Amino acid sequence: MSLKFPSDLIIDVLSYLPVKSLCRFKCVSKSWSVSISHPQFVKLHQARNQRQKFLLVNGASLYHVDPDPSLLHQELSLSYCKVFPIKHDRPFKEEHDHRNFRDCRWVSESSNGLFCTLMIDPPDHDFFVYNPSTRESKKIPNIESEKESYDRMPYTLLGFGYAESINDYKFVKFFTNRKIIQIFSLRNNSWKTIKCDYPLNVGYIRPMHRFPSSKALFYGIPLNGAIHWMVFGIDYDDRQYYRMVAFDLVEEKFKTLPLLYQFSYKVKRVTVLRDRLCFIDWHDRFWIMEEYGEKESLTRISIPKKPYPYKCTWKNIGYLFLDLDDDGWLQRDYDSTIFDGIRNYTVHAYVENLVFPDFH
Repeated sequence: MSLKFPSDLIIDVLSYLPVKSLCRFKCVSKSWSVSISHPQFVKLHQARNQRQKFLLVNGASLYHVDPDPSLLHQELSLSYCKVFPIKHDRPFKEEHDHRNFRDCRWVSESSNGLFCTLMIDPPDHDFFVYNPSTRESKKIPNIESEKESYDRMPYTLLGFGYAESINDYKFVKFFTNRKIIQIFSLRNNSWKTIKCDYPLNVGYIRPMHRFPSSKALFYGIPLNGAIHWMVFGIDYDDRQYYRMVAFDLVEEKFKTLPLLYQFSYKVKRVTVLRDRLCFIDWHDRFWIMEEYGEKESLTRISIPKKPYPYKCTWKNIGYLFLDLDDDGWLQRDYDSTIFDGIRNYTVHAYVENLVFPDFH
């Protein structure tokens, strides 16, 4: 006599498993495959799995890093950390298995588990949405006249983010000299172009953060349903200024986030730490915006000297493996030397999920 478990119990047990196991279990039966792919299960699984992983980008090669949480804050070697090369399992092989990409020029910060990447294979410049947990990807279709726009625009703000209230991922391009913005909706699988209501009176503007490229393309930081950039500008009276601007993905409008004037011109980089904006100044000091949009809430993060001597590791365009402990101290999770043999990489943190990039 065979035992039959209630389907609700099976779903409940499955929701605690890692993505890698769930991808395998889709082959058990058609009903399991349908259940695991169902949007409600995807949300349930995401709520119950918050373990942080890392994506290493080395040229056109991607590597998954699955850290052992019991070894945090220790001097580690590669043997203590699971590193899964995707070099021979290219995430874009379905569309480009006959081509060798020369470079992965840009990877966005993770937004709800997905990344946006710019893969370079001259003369093409293709953007992809990529889920590192499932290895699934979707090429963002080209927009009409995009080639002309890409070649001729001197400064372009780029960003990719998730808006929970509308359950949609959006990729945006803002051409600063033409005051227009192009928006690709992953849910609708379509582009649209709108006039920009840029909130600053400027004669000239350029973003402060650029990824390595011969083109002047600049990336934003996703948080709270908006994409954020630190910009430097000169107004029509030739006065210089530094501002943080954000593009709301729901209302599709720009807004400014106030920063203390004495602080704004010292910002070197912006990132996200524990779902809060984190600013790094030119002295490598870290500041957290405790209350989103409240400039008075900027708090400098304490850096412990004992028992873990702190060394701020800079690699290409980002700080590696930073986190806050329960007391609000900045801790180093891993030293960069654990990845000997993988040179010139950038690191991006994410929480795994089952979201399909082509989920429209």
